Amino acid sequence: MSRSLHDMHVHTSDSPDAEIAAWELVRRGIQKGMSTIGFVAHLDLNPADYCYDSLDPPEYDYSISRAKHESDGRLTVLKGLEVGEPHRFQGKAKELVDYDEYDFIVGALHYLKDDVLILGEDAFLNGDPMGIVEGYYRETLRMVRGAEMNVLAHLGLFRRGMAMAGLDTSFDETGMWPELIGDILETLVRRGIALELNTSGLRRKEKVTYPALPVLKLYRELGGELVTVGSDSHRDPHVFYGLGEGYDMLREAGFDGFHTCSGRVFRKHRL
Repeated sequence: MSRSLHDMHVHTSDSPDAEIAAWELVRRGIQKGMSTIGFVAHLDLNPADYCYDSLDPPEYDYSISRAKHESDGRLTVLKGLEVGEPHRFQGKAKELVDYDEYDFIVGALHYLKDDVLILGEDAFLNGDPMGIVEGYYRETLRMVRGAEMNVLAHLGLFRRGMAMAGLDTSFDETGMWPELIGDILETLVRRGIALELNTSGLRRKEKVTYPALPVLKLYRELGGELVTVGSDSHRDPHVFYGLGEGYDMLREAGFDGFHTCSGRVFRKHRL
């Protein structure tokens, strides 16, 4: 039986780290039989970030409009925004954009401090790796408690940096910091924030989703229902990568569906 495919984390050439235009991604999505593409543009306000201050809202609006024209109703086009460290930069972000003009807001943690990038190898080669991981989760807890968002992106993204540094990424953080991880997931449930299952790690050295399966299972055990699936694709050959594997993981973790988000309102799709 064919699956209905909904990718809720797709980057476009509106961000400097991505290469494919939204309308072209829609064309490919139609060919692949996609039902939904949730586009996200980076809004990063940390000067150390590669995408710092790169968002052009009118240009992004035009790109989404052209993508919808290309779709002509054949798939659903959603306009999202990925805000880096929103608990630190939310005030400035809201001066630049109106969140209500977007279908969904994604909160993302890439930096622990201005210069500690958790998705690169340097932090793990020059510091205490497990201390960085614990610091990542403590900062994530601050973020989900204090920032406005609909979706928490790529929880566990530090595994990318660890793998680049040649470190083992197979540990289970739910056993190492059960109270801390539980606090994060319970906060998501309480605030109605969706947990994203990000499949981009499946195409990288670590060969794992963000979050890994134990975290996904714990979220479900704690009452988590809201979950999205996204490829986090930026360029070829990774467009819409790993969605089927992500759906299989959701089943394994005890979910019977996943969600898209339009107009800041979630819609469930059965697995």
